[in-house]
Amino acid sequence: MSYAVLYIMKASGSCTAIARHIERSTQPDNAHPELRHLNRDDFIKYPDGVDGLGEAIQHRLDHAGLTRKIGKNQVLALNVLLSSDGDALRRLADEGRLDDWAESSVRWAKETFGEENVVGAHLHMDEQTPHLHVTVVPIVTTERKKKASEAKARKRYRTKSGNAPRLSADSIMTRENLTHFQDTYAEAMERFGLERGIRGSEARHVDQHEYYRQCQIEKKGLEQEVAKLSTEKKKLSREKTALESGNRKLEVDNRYLEGKRELYKETNERLKTDCETLTRTKRELIETNNTLVPEVTQLVEAHDRLVSANTKLSAEVESLELRKMRSAVDTDLAQYKAEIERYCPDVPDLIVWGRYCTHIGFPDQMTQRILAQQSVGFSGKLFSPEHNQKFSTEHSEAKLERDLDKAHRFILKIDGVIVFQWFRDMARKLLEKMGFRQPEPRQRGGIRR
Repeated sequence: MSYAVLYIMKASGSCTAIARHIERSTQPDNAHPELRHLNRDDFIKYPDGVDGLGEAIQHRLDHAGLTRKIGKNQVLALNVLLSSDGDALRRLADEGRLDDWAESSVRWAKETFGEENVVGAHLHMDEQTPHLHVTVVPIVTTERKKKASEAKARKRYRTKSGNAPRLSADSIMTRENLTHFQDTYAEAMERFGLERGIRGSEARHVDQHEYYRQCQIEKKGLEQEVAKLSTEKKKLSREKTALESGNRKLEVDNRYLEGKRELYKETNERLKTDCETLTRTKRELIETNNTLVPEVTQLVEAHDRLVSANTKLSAEVESLELRKMRSAVDTDLAQYKAEIERYCPDVPDLIVWGRYCTHIGFPDQMTQRILAQQSVGFSGKLFSPEHNQKFSTEHSEAKLERDLDKAHRFILKIDGVIVFQWFRDMARKLLEKMGFRQPEPRQRGGIRR
């Protein structure tokens, strides 16, 4: 179920801030510049000589026939925000009906507030949820309700005509009118599959400034995630390229070895044939002349030596091939390590600290946040390799900071103290609690790499 969203905000003073936002003269933090070309501002044509929303508001005020002076803090315009949930508007966009929805919304605003009072309409497609800003100058002709203090006053003022135009946002934004606006706008949006919100609902619109503040927070979080994913993508891309290169090399080596195998197979077949031939010759020689037996024996022995030499040669060839393949793998590994040290010099030390965090008891999710140099609050037990025991804490904060003295090196701190000293402090406190006092342990070197 999707609802037709209607929200009216007052704009006082010169309306400069809201005009900058609506016309995108300044870029909001929650907007995406690459989608700005999808925005529309051609629903309302400005009068001749009027340039921009601020001038359009002032033009309406100047030509409305107002007789009373406009107060310093008086509301000059209403920002009518018309929208729905993102799924509903994306559905309309996919159906090619989003422009029809926007034009129908502008038409409803003209019929509701008066066509001459609607001075601007801007469709924003560059934010998370598409929405329409309709700018209304609150010119009314209804009779002004007198305040209680005016009714009791002795001095009486001349009664003005009941239909004289005047500037009054309060006359428009009464409880009855706001309910009526919700009803009529929902009726106009029925053909787009949008319904009226629940009457008496406790749901409230978020203040514009609070909304954009929340969007900014979400944007920063998304930017961090995008940066992290981008780094992971680059890493995976490098790994993919390396694997593809390795696979291509292995394919070449396999084809080479296959050729070698075929060659060895042919050699073995020839040797087998030679053995059979020699066996026949041996039998023939034995049959023809027994005096040739010693020579035949020598030939057989020579043949055996040849077979043994061939077997040894084959083994040596296989050993050379294995060493060649292992050398190639070692070369690739050295290249990968050199590329990591060249392009990602922080990675080796981060890996060391990642293993250390896992060893002392941090779960993988916390370890990832620590390696991202975020402050991580935690409670529970951590294992100290130095003391070979676990220490408990109800609330502590861990953070990985760069070593200012060594490039591409980091230091893990807990509660602002280097982790090794933190473990020693916890051990000393435990001993003191048990009634023992021991001297401070001598400072040792950092984590072994």
